[in-house]
Amino acid sequence: MRRELLDSTLREGELFKVFSREVKVRIAEKLAEAGLRRVELTVDYPPRTTYEDVKPVVDVLQDYGVLTVLHGRAHDQDIRAMARYGVEGCALYLSLTQLHREFKLHGISLDEAVRRLADAIAAARELGFKYVRATVEDASRLFVEEGWRGIQLIGETIGVLKRAGATIVSVPDTAGLLTPGKAAEFIKSVKKVSELPIAAHFHNDYGMASANTVEAALVGADELHVTVMGIGDRNGIADLYEVAATLEDVHGIETGIDRDKLGQLYRFFTRATGIKLSWRHPLSDEARRIRAGVHQSMTIKRPEGYMPAKKLQHDFGALLYEMSPYVSHKLVAAILGENTVDEQRVRRLTEALAVAARQAGSRPSLEELREIIKHEAGVEVSIGQLERFFGSERVYILVKLDPRAPAREIVRELMGWDDIESVDEVYGDADMVITAQMSYRHDNVVNRIRQRFAEVIEDMKVLVTD
Repeated sequence: MRRELLDSTLREGELFKVFSREVKVRIAEKLAEAGLRRVELTVDYPPRTTYEDVKPVVDVLQDYGVLTVLHGRAHDQDIRAMARYGVEGCALYLSLTQLHREFKLHGISLDEAVRRLADAIAAARELGFKYVRATVEDASRLFVEEGWRGIQLIGETIGVLKRAGATIVSVPDTAGLLTPGKAAEFIKSVKKVSELPIAAHFHNDYGMASANTVEAALVGADELHVTVMGIGDRNGIADLYEVAATLEDVHGIETGIDRDKLGQLYRFFTRATGIKLSWRHPLSDEARRIRAGVHQSMTIKRPEGYMPAKKLQHDFGALLYEMSPYVSHKLVAAILGENTVDEQRVRRLTEALAVAARQAGSRPSLEELREIIKHEAGVEVSIGQLERFFGSERVYILVKLDPRAPAREIVRELMGWDDIESVDEVYGDADMVITAQMSYRHDNVVNRIRQRFAEVIEDMKVLVTD
């Protein structure tokens, strides 16, 4: 079984944050490299946006063989603007619900709304588009408010749209009204009355967009709309990772995604856009960190006991641990490794580490941990050994550049480094603030920045977070 994903990061996602042309091009590249075969963009709306803003992104996607879908209103102006790009896909939207018709569409009748959408679809087909998606905006409201009668209306409308030339119909949960059970019931009902493939587009107002989309896929939705981090209007839509990884790993449903590249895509995206990954996200550093002592005790031997095996395989490789008041003595023994220490001393060391974590209110630094271990157990443990269990430390790097330095080019290069989290150009005592993960190896990020940009760095300060 396979389901098609359509990524809308560069359309729906730009309702959350507008990206520069260069960033959009690079995001498009990364989406294609991760295996997305359908990507959606917003058609230009001069003078707010221009053809020159959109065309470079279209070109990149077409170079990768991606089906590029331009999104716009069911309006002749938008359709003709789309035709200039030479893409195969277009998506046209209009609502049938009374709420939208009365307060957004100037009180037009239901018959008029259906006619306008069908006429727009026919015009798009005449212009040569092969993928023509009709979006029945706010469709879930018809189901919520009218039940089976609303489903019948959707089915009748789909028949009209098919005859007009639509190749797929989207029935979005525009206002985020549905829960997973209701989402499955909605899509299943629409599939019964539809003569066309169905696209699922769920908003996240109750935090259920990804779950709703997965449930929709399981009952037959043909195309699933997602964005990186789920970004979009309000608090977004379904998250690309949450949908693709769940379908691939848990349900065995193919999506065409390269699972090994999803983590890379998300790390690049946060660097390029400055949008931080929430601690609650399945790809965050916190998602791989084991905190409870009894969990630590087991995962030293069998990490899959508290982490899905396929997440370890594709996303993380290894777990990280938290040094907290609940730290396991078995974890401490593993940190000591081949250093011979009797169990009683291991337990005393564990208590000392737990007390230090409680008093600090957070994990002590790696250097502090190293000193406690040396003092309590008489054992020298390398920083590298501690990084293996606790990860590297987050640093803020403040850089003052020579005024002649090519700052934009430096930012562009740094965004490609895996240990860089974000790069911000600033004014004042520094020209650039870099957030990064710093290891204590010789080739760590601080040393690489110093060496790579030595000729243009006038001053550099490094601040380590607690």
